[in-house]
Amino acid sequence: MTRAHNVPGGPDSKEGEAYGLVLGQVIAQLRKQHGDMTQAALAQRLGISQSMLSKIEGGKQPDAYHFRLIAQVFGLDVQQLDAQVQEAMKRAQRAAAVVTDQPKSSSSWGELLALAGFVGLVMFAVAAVVGDDAKPAPEPSPPPKPKSL
Repeated sequence: MTRAHNVPGGPDSKEGEAYGLVLGQVIAQLRKQHGDMTQAALAQRLGISQSMLSKIEGGKQPDAYHFRLIAQVFGLDVQQLDAQVQEAMKRAQRAAAVVTDQPKSSSSWGELLALAGFVGLVMFAVAAVVGDDAKPAPEPSPPPKPKSL
């Protein structure tokens, strides 16, 4: 099956597993940011079942066609969606290296996937990456009222 993204080691490698998990979290976060879109609503737009979307959000990688559709639904192109996933993976890896007190270069994806808190780290990294793009500008505060004498 052709993949829409280039995961080192392929989709069945540890990197591929990590990519699938992070992609699933990115999709879930994007759904929330687009009016709390339900899995059912997104699945319908993609032409797949809700259970298939649930599997994708759980780490199963979609084929290239559905990866492109997912990106389009959220107003992204394939490269932008892939970039969000890659950035979240980098943040999760850096966070895991800090948590495990290991130098970044010695952390392998196999070790990271074994960490009990990996999913939490991924969610944090995804929220940071996806959230950075979706934060509205703060509203200016009203000018202070003049003091009456």
